[in-house]
Formats: sequence, structure tokens, C-alpha cells
Amino acid sequence: MSNLQNCISLKDATGRLDYRLTNDCMFHVVFQKNQKALLGLCASLLHMHPEEIRSVEVLNPIEFGEHPKDKEFILDLKVMLNNDRILNFEVQVIDEKNWPERSLSYACRTFDQLMRGEAYRKAKPVYHIGFLDYDLNHLSPEFYATFKLLNVKNYELYSGKFILSVVNLNQIELATEEDRKYGIDHWARLFKADTWEAIKQMAQENEYISGAAETLLESNQDLKIRSYCEAVEEARRVRRGLEKELEETQAVVQELLAENARLKALLEKKEQ
Repeated sequence: MSNLQNCISLKDATGRLDYRLTNDCMFHVVFQKNQKALLGLCASLLHMHPEEIRSVEVLNPIEFGEHPKDKEFILDLKVMLNNDRILNFEVQVIDEKNWPERSLSYACRTFDQLMRGEAYRKAKPVYHIGFLDYDLNHLSPEFYATFKLLNVKNYELYSGKFILSVVNLNQIELATEEDRKYGIDHWARLFKADTWEAIKQMAQENEYISGAAETLLESNQDLKIRSYCEAVEEARRVRRGLEKELEETQAVVQELLAENARLKALLEKKEQ
């Protein structure tokens, strides 16, 4: 028996999405299942033409159990492109105040790719690309930012094999002419889209986004995939609740400390 709900085609889809591409699991599933969409996304972000991409392989595919608790899986998406570079994609919608450290950790682990005895020069370039639905407060507002290892005096490139990029889904209006040339802004709008009407409009303008849209609809109708996506959403809700409780507790502690300091000062004054 199929685990798909009553299937409809993209042209008949209307209303709001249940799970968007900003859901980590849905993002991974869509680009794991649709190689053409993945190829288009990689080409866009790396400023390549699609025909330059000879091969694209997902290195960490999700394996689904009957229930989200049946399998452990990592929600970042690791891709081998043209067998000569590794891309690691992450989606993050909650600011955990650790993105620079998190992205560096992921990139470093990916760069540590050589087998014992292999020459260091054979290390493949690593790109860690984050889709963030919030601003990084220590950086100037920018839509698509890329960082490399540079000399701090003359800005000479130390190595082109370690690259970190951030797509800020909140700053699409800041897309540069080059960003628009390669359609990065179109992909960002697909991530942000919350209605099928908006997605269908974008699908008409780009064959790679069209493929992503079709797989997004199919995956939104798959009961097993939906259960995993809901698990991701529930984990976020729990995290938000815990963070709110922690903030409230910290506020109470600060009030108690302040009151204690006030009473201590009064007591010392009285003893004088």
C-alpha cells in the first residue's frame, strides 16, 4: 500500500505548503530525490553553467525507517560535484548564536577527507553553504556572502580550497546583479515561498526550480516524509519553549540577585 496521500499535480496545487524548503528534512529530501534540481542549485551558487556539471552525488542520503525514531540521520546535505569538490549545505531558521563556529566545524570535518598516506595536495576543495532565515548580527547585511582564507595585510588568497558561504533568506532584496545573473535570488524565493501559487509561478521561469517544485509537492504528499518533517518542526517547538523558559529563569535569577545586593547594602548601612 502506498504511503502517499491523495496525489495531485503541481498545476492543481493551491493554498499554503505544509512543509517548505526551510524545513531541514524537506530540503534534504527534495535535493536527494531530484538530481536535476540539485544540479541547478549547485550551478547557481557556484556561478557555474549547468552544462559544466558532469556529475553530482549525494554522499549522505537519508534512509527512512517506519517512524522518525527508527533511524538517526543528519539533516545537512553533503554533495560531491564533478568528483573534484565537496559541497555541504545546511538550512537553519533559528538563530542559535553559533553559526560561525558551527559552519567552521562542519567545514573542517569535511576537509579532513584524506585516507592515511594520501598526499595533502589531493584534498578536494570544500564549500560549506548555509541558508539562514535570520541575520548574522556581527556582519553587515548581505544576501549572498562568501568567505575565504586571506592574508590580512594584502588580501592575497592563502587557499581556495576552504570556502564558507551564507545565503541570507531575509535579505533577498540585497541581491547583487551577479546574484541575479546566476538566479540565486530565485532559489532563495523558492525557500521562502509558502503558497503553491507562488511556487508554480517560479517553476514556469526555471526548469531546475520546476523540478524542485514537483519533488517538493510529491514529498509534501508522502506520509512517511511528512512524519519526519513534523519531527523536525516539533523539535524546533520544544527548543523554542526551552529557550523561552531559560530566558525567563535567567530574568528571575537576575532580579533575585539584584534584590539580594540591595538588601545586603541596606544591612551594611544599618550596621554602620
